[in-house]
Amino acid sequence: MPKKSQAFHEFMPEQVWKWKLMEERFDHVLKLHDYHEIRLSVLQDFEVLQKGIQTLMVGSEAERVAERTLNLCQPDGNLSLLSLRPEGTISVLQHTARSHKKGEIHRYYYHGPMFRKARDGSAIESFQLGVELLGSDSIFSENEVISLGIRLLRDLGFREASLRLNSYGCDSCRRKFFTDVCAFLEKHRDEFCDNCYEELCANPFADTRCESKSCRHDAWEGPEIGAYLCKKCQANFSQIKKIQANLGHSYKVDPRLFKNFAYYNETVFDFVVAPSGKETSVGGGGRYDYLSERINGRKLPAVGFYLDLDELFRLMESRGLFLPSGEDFAVYLCAQSPDMDMMLLQIAQELHGQNIKTVLSTEISSTEAELKNARSARCHLMIAIREENIREGKLLLHNLGREDQAYIALNRLAESIGIARKSLKK
Repeated sequence: MPKKSQAFHEFMPEQVWKWKLMEERFDHVLKLHDYHEIRLSVLQDFEVLQKGIQTLMVGSEAERVAERTLNLCQPDGNLSLLSLRPEGTISVLQHTARSHKKGEIHRYYYHGPMFRKARDGSAIESFQLGVELLGSDSIFSENEVISLGIRLLRDLGFREASLRLNSYGCDSCRRKFFTDVCAFLEKHRDEFCDNCYEELCANPFADTRCESKSCRHDAWEGPEIGAYLCKKCQANFSQIKKIQANLGHSYKVDPRLFKNFAYYNETVFDFVVAPSGKETSVGGGGRYDYLSERINGRKLPAVGFYLDLDELFRLMESRGLFLPSGEDFAVYLCAQSPDMDMMLLQIAQELHGQNIKTVLSTEISSTEAELKNARSARCHLMIAIREENIREGKLLLHNLGREDQAYIALNRLAESIGIARKSLKK
């Protein structure tokens, strides 16, 4: 993992296998649930992103959110109409709505880097898994998606994974709520910093992440959305809680569960794990039935979530949850006479045809040095190629596991490797 001082990721081999392990587990579970992987461009349409991100926002809050998008620049310094993707939901909706037909259900997932500006203006990269269920406004789809997130976390080893739940209601619910929040903020104007006041007036669900000790953003005593839910939204939220409880998923209703994007409606949730007893949010999501229509004019109900892969990687490392499934069987090949390059490559090619991994030596060295290199490369066997042996139709095979050596027939290479490989398991 990159150090915190690094804005962008740099993955070396000792880290890549761990990332692939996570991704393989995701792929396995998501395939069982009939979710299909999609690949999203890192370059996104600036105008579409801004329209989606600013949905339900107004004034300075909308401008502030727009400024956190990482845009490309022309050589003359002017902004391009392209941005590095800050999240995946908007582009998934944009593409799906073009071809969606009434009654169709789309189950998609994707993972990769997302880019955004920090509050200080610096560029940051984060890795996320995104899961989207498009085309259904049923309670079942919300429960399916929430349950899938819990399953993914438990499959990674986070058996204690739980939920934080809230409901943002529908447009009708929120209208009165927004009015009362603005009135509350105006009445207590001097108790909030300028940033929190402006953000909460524009979006009462905003997570301002304020660090000011004099601001009461974290001691909210104002209106809570739960008291404004209509009968339908109340019934839907009750059903969500009932089903999740029956599935054995621990949850807490959090009336202050807020999101950075204002486009959510009804059910919203966070996934929580508890390393060392301290709860940590590792992702979340919710329903966003209005977003597609506001981006492209086509209504497409949807629900989805993201997982913070950087945070999950860190937690898995700290818990020792990255356990290799077993090292690949590998053969070290070295030439101990000049002009054996073609023979070396031909033998490697024959082993590759048997799905055997090879590590090739690029220099002519002593047997002791090559054995050391072979062990360092975690190889199980070493084949030494010498001109005098080739003339006799044989090769020298070192069994590193049994610490012995023997000559094998050149024309029975695959058979001899197979026998040596079996001997390692005894």
